[in-house]
Amino acid sequence: MDFVFTVISADDESQTLRVVLEPDPGRYEWRTLEGKRYLYDKLDDVYIPDEVYSQLAGQMNGQPLFCQQPKIADVKAYFQSRKAAITTRLDGHFSAPRFEDKSEEFLESLSVYKLGFVIISIDIVGSTRLATSLSPEEYAKVTSTIVSELSEVVPVFHGHVLTYTGDGLLAYFPEPSFISKNDLAIDCALTLHSLVYNVLNPILRERGFPEIGVRIGIDAGDACIVSMGSSETKCHKDIIGLVVNLAVKIQARAKPGEILLGGTVERNLHGKWRALCEAIHPGNDWEYRYVDGDLYTIYRLRH
Repeated sequence: MDFVFTVISADDESQTLRVVLEPDPGRYEWRTLEGKRYLYDKLDDVYIPDEVYSQLAGQMNGQPLFCQQPKIADVKAYFQSRKAAITTRLDGHFSAPRFEDKSEEFLESLSVYKLGFVIISIDIVGSTRLATSLSPEEYAKVTSTIVSELSEVVPVFHGHVLTYTGDGLLAYFPEPSFISKNDLAIDCALTLHSLVYNVLNPILRERGFPEIGVRIGIDAGDACIVSMGSSETKCHKDIIGLVVNLAVKIQARAKPGEILLGGTVERNLHGKWRALCEAIHPGNDWEYRYVDGDLYTIYRLRH
């Protein structure tokens, strides 16, 4: 649900707020039908009985809510701060970063076998053109710069890079923040898109390199955390589940420059993001379905 927050008190030391939550009047309104009171959801055209809402409110009363905000307040300022790093790397004046795997550390720290995730699949469009038009050294330099900058954005929105795919990457946004992880993933996807088209491409163009594009696919759901591989060769923590496969499949349906998301993500977004989503026809060969048998919906995010 979308709520309006009224802050009652704040504790800087514990970084906690006491708030009163009320249904967002832009989305909900109280209506009476046949003598019964309902909270009407104008976005989903759903009537929520008063007793159901009261039960939900009772369950939430006094319970802590975990909410994460992006680590940057001004995206334009962030982009401006990255330009020097991008040009330095393209000019070949950089030191290789120390090996770290924050994703591995996070997944190793979990005490659960299954968790809810939002998965982002990012495909770099034009990587083949880069490979065929540049020397191996230039191609490696440009590609590593692009992937590095995409990777830098993910943790800004409390996500982790799961793996690199050669022409892109897979990232994930985990619980416990069920309320915000979908919003954070969408915000991250829009920032990644803007980084490519408004920051990286102008710099590539100035240096005579081919421009690139991105296709982005997003889905949400439960997945298992497992150890993959062999201790004799390579072993690492991985995320296995339909949600990962669907994010990749949805990304493959996107045109260059598009951000597509699955119905589960759209349903769990706050209203401001859902207003930017439009359902699209996934193609006659799309075979994925909801548990009730209906065809799984894909949405395009307008930006």
